[in-house]
Amino acid sequence: MKFHVLGPTEIHTENGSVPLRPKWRDLLAVLLCHPNRAVPTDCLIDALWPCTAPRTATKTLHGYVHHLRGVLGPGRLESRRPGYAVVLRPGELDADTFTVHAKAGRLAVAAGLIEQGAAAIKDALALWRGAPFEGQDHLAATQAEAFRLTELRLAAAGDWADAELALGRPEEVVGELYGLVADHPYHERPLIQLMRALYALGRTAEALDACRTGRRALADELGLDPSPALRCLEHAILTHDVTALSSAGATGRS
Repeated sequence: MKFHVLGPTEIHTENGSVPLRPKWRDLLAVLLCHPNRAVPTDCLIDALWPCTAPRTATKTLHGYVHHLRGVLGPGRLESRRPGYAVVLRPGELDADTFTVHAKAGRLAVAAGLIEQGAAAIKDALALWRGAPFEGQDHLAATQAEAFRLTELRLAAAGDWADAELALGRPEEVVGELYGLVADHPYHERPLIQLMRALYALGRTAEALDACRTGRRALADELGLDPSPALRCLEHAILTHDVTALSSAGATGRS
């Protein structure tokens, strides 16, 4: 059995995706934010009924638990004081697998095994199917966990891009970096990496245009000037300073 949260919350078995009613999916999502740990009943009620819980909330929650147990099978949804815990085995939750692969890749790169590290991080990123807990942003618990996972993905994507650039493969990262810059316009690391990749491909005008767009976003929305790293890279591109470009790293604001 596999549990997916890097996209819509889903359960997969060897027979395919397991259908879940909306409230059962919400309950599972909240429990998957804390796998193998008891989530108090009061917290589950607050999560499922964030405004005003009905008087029958405890009884209704017990009904949801009963039905979800039937879906998950024996030993998967335990009653643990002061609430309930979903029991997962190693490798069953895609978010955990992502974290393990990304960490392994980062360690490999740090040890000088850049090719191996880039491949491991790429495998980690391939597990993503969309926004974490997609369609369940009405749940406060999943909002917090989705933000945490998104930040981890952004960091992993940056590590992968750095590795690919170090291997002299800018063409591998341009598409991904354009997406990251669009999704995270106030993060300078992917912008700096995109500029480096575009310049390495001979697309100097695009690199400078990306810089100007990033500058405007920082100034107009946040009232910030570009970091020294971004300014130095822009100058290096304008002057074709090969020495500065070769030593430029993605050290801007993250």
